[in-house]
Amino acid sequence: MLKPIIKYYNIILVLMMIVSTHTFAQKNGLFSKKNVLNQYATVGIGGGSSHYFGDLAPYSRFYYGIYTNVRWNGSINYTRFLTANAAARVSYTYARLYGDDYTFASRNLEKMSANYIRNLSFRNDLQEFTLSGIFNILPQYGKGAKGRSNIMPYGAVGIGIYGHNPKARGVVGFDQNTGLPVKAGWESLKPLNTSGQGIPGSTVKTYSLVQPVMPIALGLRVKISSNFDFTAEAGFRLTPFDYLDDVGNTGYPPKTLMIANYGPEAAAFSYRAGEDYAANSGDLRLVNFIQAASQQGFNTAGIAPSTNAEDIYPYSTLRGSKRIDSYILTQFTLSYVLSNNIKCPVIK
Repeated sequence: MLKPIIKYYNIILVLMMIVSTHTFAQKNGLFSKKNVLNQYATVGIGGGSSHYFGDLAPYSRFYYGIYTNVRWNGSINYTRFLTANAAARVSYTYARLYGDDYTFASRNLEKMSANYIRNLSFRNDLQEFTLSGIFNILPQYGKGAKGRSNIMPYGAVGIGIYGHNPKARGVVGFDQNTGLPVKAGWESLKPLNTSGQGIPGSTVKTYSLVQPVMPIALGLRVKISSNFDFTAEAGFRLTPFDYLDDVGNTGYPPKTLMIANYGPEAAAFSYRAGEDYAANSGDLRLVNFIQAASQQGFNTAGIAPSTNAEDIYPYSTLRGSKRIDSYILTQFTLSYVLSNNIKCPVIK
């Protein structure tokens, strides 16, 4: 799966080089005296929604991911308009991604019964740095900041990196006084090696907490005054990585080996089908578990996750799939136009 993604990265980079070469080489190109009149800069701040897709939000149910397990993002950027119709943008984005088998698979237990029984979940806070080329979809004929169009659709493509750290809640406990379920805190998953990384005989490799990303976006820029723009943008983040959710195309490591090498906590975070309560909501899983088990062809008389999960969902089952993880960010940004005009002080 990695080779095709690298191929796509190379294609995008070549296209960006061709566009850049044309921009620099043409008679009225980037460094021409005429084009200096088109150059100005903006700084922006904004935010929006974050949508994760991967093992816990299958691409085959893409439409569920638009409104299920949605989280947020915030961003700041600096944009330099190099020509009337092209710009370069540097952005920093802090985005939270979230996935939960309990909520996602509940949308359609008939089609996602195995996901519901699996019962994995995660939260991941990303810090993303990107450099993107911005290209107007319609031609703009005005010069500089004052000549910018009132409404302009645009496309963006770039490269970048992000840092991340997938986490999950521990097993639900119970209040000794009330007997009610109590949700556990968030634990970092990489140190727990939930896919069996590092266990003797395992071929599963550990993953890095820094990864490359390719943003591809469409947006609409609106001039709201001489000094301010408002933009609405939706961007797909392509990354050749399968562990945004800490779930890869591996089997479950044996429970005894997990306990021997990393302790009972790591074993508990690795295999979660046997939990009677959903870790993030604290809800009882019994009713939907029975329905999901029936979809798998099991007799549901008297079953429960804590007593029958390993028979219905054995350790030999794969934790995830070969499909890489990705995410979509929607961003609404208010940008301030920085003037290039330098006013000289009056000589008295």
